[in-house]
Amino acid sequence: LVLSALPLAHASEPRFPLIINEDNSHFFGSRGPEEMTLEGLHAFVDQYAGTAVTHLFLCPNSMKTSYDSAVWDAMWELGSQKPPEDDFARKWLENARLLHERGLDPYAIWIARCREKGISPWLSMRMNDIHNVDDTTHYIHGSFWVDHPEYWRVPHAEKGFFERALDYGQEPVRAHHLALVRELLQRYDPDGLELDWMRFGWHFAPGKEAEGAEVLTEFMHEVRALAEEAAKRRGHPIKISARVPAHPDAARGLGMDAVRWGKEGLIDMLV
Repeated sequence: LVLSALPLAHASEPRFPLIINEDNSHFFGSRGPEEMTLEGLHAFVDQYAGTAVTHLFLCPNSMKTSYDSAVWDAMWELGSQKPPEDDFARKWLENARLLHERGLDPYAIWIARCREKGISPWLSMRMNDIHNVDDTTHYIHGSFWVDHPEYWRVPHAEKGFFERALDYGQEPVRAHHLALVRELLQRYDPDGLELDWMRFGWHFAPGKEAEGAEVLTEFMHEVRALAEEAAKRRGHPIKISARVPAHPDAARGLGMDAVRWGKEGLIDMLV
């Protein structure tokens, strides 16, 4: 469900927004190296041109980024981590690196192509991705998470899944994620930025969710300020969306007070 106050500037008449959220792996893992070209990047957007799709939300990250970030690890930077064994993941890393080596930034190119084709381009940032955290040597993990188990919801958790999500109650965790927000808004020119709080939805130490709601609201204020700064530089509005649990009480119970975010003007779209 998308609750939106967005005017659909590209439509000839009002219509309900239809949003495609492209994850951070699909394009790279589902294609061969011969498609890692400007033409191949354009073709990805062009498949939606002239359809009912109004917005493309482009996800650039999990714990790492699918582009060469200056503030987070890139997907292909493995260090001592195990390389992927399955074909999809191997192509994901190799193709993302290949585009970088060819001087092609997929997100910049996709955003520009979306505008050419009358589709609203957004970025969608995963706020606490914990795929495969049962294996601390997995290729998907960023060094921030690996090097700082004291920042997990349950510090140094020896087992579990959600226990190993990062704890936004700790300032370094918030700073780590704000650094990527800042980079995305400086490096790219989207119509908006979605904060996907449902990847994976647990953001505070057990029992700390109520006080965490204040923490995330302040975080959203900081994001809104960054978006307004970017809008002044770009000369057009940059909207903010949030993805949270469907029921307001469930969302707030996990620290995501999206009703308050709406009342305080911190978001333009709620998913």
